[in-house]
Amino acid sequence: MTKKTRARGRGSCVFAFCIGLMSLGDAGFQTGFITKAKADTTDQLLDQLRAKGILTKTEYHTLKDRHIREKQERAKATTVPSRRVVTKDGAPGIPSDRYVTRLKDGIGVRIGEVDLRLTGVLSFFATQGFKTSGNATVAGGLLAPNVTNNSSAIRAGYLPSNLVTNLTTRQEGLDLSFTLGLYTGGNNVSVGKFNANNGGTATALGTPGIDLRQVFGTIGTPEFGVVKIGRDLGLFAADGVLNDATIPGAGFFSGNAAPGDATLGRVGFGYFYMDWLPQITYTTPDLDGFLFSVGVFSPLQQFDYSGFSGDMTGHDQPGLQWRLKYVKAFSDDTKFMAWSSGMTQQHRAELNDNVVTSGGVAPGAKVRSTAIDIGARLDTGPVSLLAYGYYGQGMGSTFLFFDGVTRTGQTRNSYGGYAQASYTFANRFSVGGSWGISLLNADYGDPTTLLRSNSSTIGFARYKLTDWVSLQGEFIHVISRNQAGGTVSGNGFVLGTFMSF
Repeated sequence: MTKKTRARGRGSCVFAFCIGLMSLGDAGFQTGFITKAKADTTDQLLDQLRAKGILTKTEYHTLKDRHIREKQERAKATTVPSRRVVTKDGAPGIPSDRYVTRLKDGIGVRIGEVDLRLTGVLSFFATQGFKTSGNATVAGGLLAPNVTNNSSAIRAGYLPSNLVTNLTTRQEGLDLSFTLGLYTGGNNVSVGKFNANNGGTATALGTPGIDLRQVFGTIGTPEFGVVKIGRDLGLFAADGVLNDATIPGAGFFSGNAAPGDATLGRVGFGYFYMDWLPQITYTTPDLDGFLFSVGVFSPLQQFDYSGFSGDMTGHDQPGLQWRLKYVKAFSDDTKFMAWSSGMTQQHRAELNDNVVTSGGVAPGAKVRSTAIDIGARLDTGPVSLLAYGYYGQGMGSTFLFFDGVTRTGQTRNSYGGYAQASYTFANRFSVGGSWGISLLNADYGDPTTLLRSNSSTIGFARYKLTDWVSLQGEFIHVISRNQAGGTVSGNGFVLGTFMSF
């Protein structure tokens, strides 16, 4: 091989090396590791290789021209060259917090490193209630006696229409999220003690209630678990509620002549309403199918719903709730879930509470409410089965701490549950039914007209029209009983749509 040939071969190798070095420099620049000073080194290297005769004049000018063009393209792509830029999720040279892409699933977008997701529900049902049978007084019952007229309404179902916004991101090794949920029933509301959950007003010029049920954030990691801070569902009774088949339907439709924010589903007919509560809760990572959650909650007062109970408005410590849940998938079409949850809260008597003014207890006297539940659900092929039960002291009935204590400050025991079964044809058409009851024990001195039980039998049929839209029809039979055995009963039909995305 001649000297001239060896020089050409050496020049070709160096030419290839320079191309690779320039490409590496470009990649380094795009990931934020190559500074402006290091980029200028390429010019110096080319000059030295040309001076030593390693690069021919043609090779030198080819590389110089390419390097100039690449620097000009980078200058156009960003006006802040020192800012970290990426190519994985956005176009080359675009700052990582400036690009917008769609999410892989669901409705939403990714803005830089933040996922914005929207979910929502449209829930409206035609409800037809028939006049009640029986004239017994059931104080605290859910069915009014002596209703002489049928009632008809177009109203929200058990779950009101809603729009929920969720933001998620990862910062400093932590998974973060923020959620805001807006709910509305659509019918006119009458503002009062229960705000948007008050009974409705069936007169012109009314407005629907807006219920900001959810506002919370989460902080966590896959190894540590998740901490939730803000207002969201409670832990006690949540799974009993969320697995109720009337959620995409209506269940019992209280106050149908003047509808409020939502129907009751099985609230008071097999479980307590878990409510939406300010809280700080912790949930463990998945431990072979087990999840444990525990949290402190803003306390609620004992409330005299029936007119024969005690009010206790003082609370000097937060409520405590917990839940243990197990989920196991045995195959693609067989899934088992079991859970148990509980809660406890202390109540104290204030000066103007009726347990004090009626002479029952002294100011500052305290009682403690406790409750526990257990439930299980099995889905196998087209069949779904569920059983649930609860027991409480000082818990009352229907809602948390409604009629939980007497006027003398004594706690009442309560218990109940429900069973549910359904069958789905061709993954579209489901039929099923459920029966449930909530019972309240009287204490010494309670009137015989006080609520003893609310029970209901519900049959339903659901058709999945599209991935978004389901149609559900229901028949509801309801009975309210007092402590003496007096009853009031009623029936109703429901038909409507549940649109979710």
